[in-house]
Amino acid sequence: MARLKPIVLSAVTAALCFSAAAASPQTSVEQLYSQALDAKRSGDLNTAIARYRDILRLDPKLAPAYNNLGLLYFQLSDYASAIRSFEDGMRADPKMTTALAPLGTAYFQIGQFAKSREVLDRAIRLNPSDETAQLYRARSLFALGQREAASEALQKLLQKSPRNVEALYALGQMYMKLAQETLKRLEAQAPDSYLTNLVSGQLLESMENYDGALVQYSKALEKEPGFRGAHYNVGNVYWLEGKWEQAVAELNREVSADPYHCLARWKIGNSLINLKQEPDKAIDQVKKALEICPDLAQAHLDLGRLLAGKGDYLHAIPSYRRVIELDPDEASAHFLLANAYRRLGRTKEFEAESRIFEEMTAKARSVRESRQ
Repeated sequence: MARLKPIVLSAVTAALCFSAAAASPQTSVEQLYSQALDAKRSGDLNTAIARYRDILRLDPKLAPAYNNLGLLYFQLSDYASAIRSFEDGMRADPKMTTALAPLGTAYFQIGQFAKSREVLDRAIRLNPSDETAQLYRARSLFALGQREAASEALQKLLQKSPRNVEALYALGQMYMKLAQETLKRLEAQAPDSYLTNLVSGQLLESMENYDGALVQYSKALEKEPGFRGAHYNVGNVYWLEGKWEQAVAELNREVSADPYHCLARWKIGNSLINLKQEPDKAIDQVKKALEICPDLAQAHLDLGRLLAGKGDYLHAIPSYRRVIELDPDEASAHFLLANAYRRLGRTKEFEAESRIFEEMTAKARSVRESRQ
């Protein structure tokens, strides 16, 4: 579920002012607001809802109260009530556009995808950086059958925010659904084709059903032994499971059939690192992978690790720096780079990279805690 921020009842002394017709003193609204906040902090959302409803009985035109009430209903998954509250708030104050993103998300949750898209289009026009609005707009597009537009919207979001796990999950779900539909069509039109087993294996692999995936990939190999990626698929499952020796055997078969398969070469090297075997062969495979796919960040990282493992910290440094260029969010590259500088006695550079690593680690921890 998307995390939605409460809207503060601005400055309490200003935004909570009554209309001239209000019968109760302003302090009663402040007290109710304080009680609502205390209840929310303690996790008693029902009491918080009751206090906001009390506030709105005193001043039915208090737009921020409607929005905070809507957010509470949203947290309880009472989306219909959330929608009513958000819309009441916007009628009370049409400028309260911060309600648009949660309103559009609530419409998505009850299956009103066209309405969701309409509201979220407006939210994004007013605030193009709102990632929640972008995410649920893309999901609404997909639900409406506009799949290319949905995928494009998520890819655009992930280009700006590559660590947005909800967007990654949504994109994965879209691809999975498309794969399921493709599999059904293949099963109907070509039940005995190796492609049916291949797609079935890929779908099972994406669900982390590795045993089932291996069965399907093996059947595909029996039917069509020479297709590109045949052994890579099997080797990749072994690699995902941490079965390094089996992975190396299958990936070597793939490289024999297709010397330009850079992922197979990199994963051979990576598996050898994990086996702590044949470092020179691992270096050779990773370097060949990078000749074919020079922007493979994880291969650069592994090359740096292999060189550092041989004591060649000076030549490991460019590999770590290339990782940072390709993937600025890869904190481990800063850690390894700091260690290389330390080993070479380059104190200032060691301290600079250590600070970056610590800052990135602290930020990642903060993000994890905010999502719990």
